[in-house]
Amino acid sequence: MTEDRDLKEVMCTSYPATIVNGKQKDDRDALDIKVYKRRWLMLGLFILYTATTAFQWIQYSIITNIVSRYYNVSSLAVDMTSMAFMGYYVIFAIPATYVIDRWGLRWSNIIGCGIGCLGSWIKVLSVSPDRFYVTFIGQSLVAIIQSLVLILPGRLAAQWFHSNEVSTATSLSLFGNQLGIALSFLCTPMIVKNHENLDDISDNLAHLFWGVAIIISIAFLLIILLFEDDPKLPPSTTRALQKINQKEESFIEPMKRLFKNKYYLSLCNTYGLNVGVLNAVATLLNQIYLAHFENGEEDAGRIGLAMIIMGLLGSVSFGIILDKTHKYKETTVIVYFLSLLGQIFFAVFTCLEMKWMVYLSAIFLGYFMAGYVALGYEICAEYTYPESEGLAAGILNVTNNVYGIVLVLIFGKLLETHGDIPVHIGLCVVLLVGLIMTVMTKDVQRRQDAKKGAEYKVVNQSDKKSGAN
Repeated sequence: MTEDRDLKEVMCTSYPATIVNGKQKDDRDALDIKVYKRRWLMLGLFILYTATTAFQWIQYSIITNIVSRYYNVSSLAVDMTSMAFMGYYVIFAIPATYVIDRWGLRWSNIIGCGIGCLGSWIKVLSVSPDRFYVTFIGQSLVAIIQSLVLILPGRLAAQWFHSNEVSTATSLSLFGNQLGIALSFLCTPMIVKNHENLDDISDNLAHLFWGVAIIISIAFLLIILLFEDDPKLPPSTTRALQKINQKEESFIEPMKRLFKNKYYLSLCNTYGLNVGVLNAVATLLNQIYLAHFENGEEDAGRIGLAMIIMGLLGSVSFGIILDKTHKYKETTVIVYFLSLLGQIFFAVFTCLEMKWMVYLSAIFLGYFMAGYVALGYEICAEYTYPESEGLAAGILNVTNNVYGIVLVLIFGKLLETHGDIPVHIGLCVVLLVGLIMTVMTKDVQRRQDAKKGAEYKVVNQSDKKSGAN
């Protein structure tokens, strides 16, 4: 009831009028909107640099056995390079949200891409068996900026795209992140081979690090030259209402409202469990696969690639479905159930050592589980409107990273001591718990309700003016 009352207050108090330069504007003036063509340029630039940073998340874990031997470190130390992306996010998510709210999209992206560029060049200096600490420093800098990258998709979509395109734009914003992970799964095992001679591995790592550093440097330059902040006019009535309500509000008040929003808190846990499992599968994929298929580094990479590529297709298709149908609860439940089913298939066929079926099950799993990531952002926007998408998404991603770290540590230890079967069972149980919680959560569409209310008021007032004339 509290959430519903807050939404009604937003629609009733912020809509009627606003003051600009000492003059009161009427309703439609306050909600002037325009969709700019250059929104696609902003989206393209964001995809480019997020792909380059996301590439580095799984860069070491997908060749765990090679990295472990080259740097003479444990598999847990290699897993830490992946978990760093989750751990630093938990630490820096709230400060990053503050930066985005205060400095806007342009400077947030410049800072993020700049730090990622610096970290990538530091990793170029880490090509030596005694410099694991150097590569971890570089990886840490790249990991830190994920606290910006993972918050921005919903914010970018809301600030530049019309409400009928928001779900699709959010999915495409996440495209860069998933594309980078997919390319890492594919390219890293192809570039870095399991040579007997460590000098040959050094050459392979140098090629990998130099290539990434050069690409992200180009992206950094383009961000500086071309990326813009908010458009002059908002692209939708929902964004216009949101901007009016967020004026002169402290950073603390929205956080208090979010933590009182029971639907949002439920989503944090269901989303966290699903994406946490995805993070655990990606991090441990090399070790799980090699437990059944010897010398399967490249196969493990191709399986990860298949999962993420299908996740890209899933993200975009689910975004289109939501834009067309607005069936948020039904779509989420179906996707969550099929994620669980895909995880079961993947576990069974991996244990049976049926390679071609492992590929097929990974394709099925990736389409729904990786595709669910974009779906979660859209559900978050519906549950929390008119709060800032950056703040809501920031806290949402804290939970999935916390779950990801916990699951990687638990299942990594299980994998080392008891093999992969308990790991598969545990992952399926986690998804089952998340599915049950998703089914039990109420269908709430606050953003859609606000849009309908705004449209109704404009039409109603237009009818009154016509009658008066």
